[in-house]
Amino acid sequence: MQEREFYIDPHMTYGDLRRYADTLDVTVSSATLPTGINGIYSESVRTVLIDRNTSYTQKRCTLVHELVHWSYWDGSCDPRNLPKCETRTRRLTAQMLVPMKDAERLGEEYEGELSPIAAELDVTIQVLRDYQSLVLPRTYA
Repeated sequence: MQEREFYIDPHMTYGDLRRYADTLDVTVSSATLPTGINGIYSESVRTVLIDRNTSYTQKRCTLVHELVHWSYWDGSCDPRNLPKCETRTRRLTAQMLVPMKDAERLGEEYEGELSPIAAELDVTIQVLRDYQSLVLPRTYA
């Protein structure tokens, strides 16, 4: 299947992303999810659930992550390929949310300290780590 296309401006807020998602062929709702689960995408009902008990930054990153799953129809992923799907999703989420020039500038400004860089970019430290490990090696390869 051909991937569904969507565009994320890395400066969009969680509210902006929710309004944008309303224009896509997917439903986004909040729910109380089990501990450790920030979001879920179900292809069978084309629905994203975001844990209502997380911060707006976490919700923002999780929504983009789940929209990447939506764009690749990942509800039908073969379980044997699940780690590959998740790695691709994490890489694309980081690529969409972390502008390279901002990451470089902030990396120098904060001497590589992740917490203030993540706060300035409104991303989680995990997304920033994914950027460093999954995006940068492809950029400079």
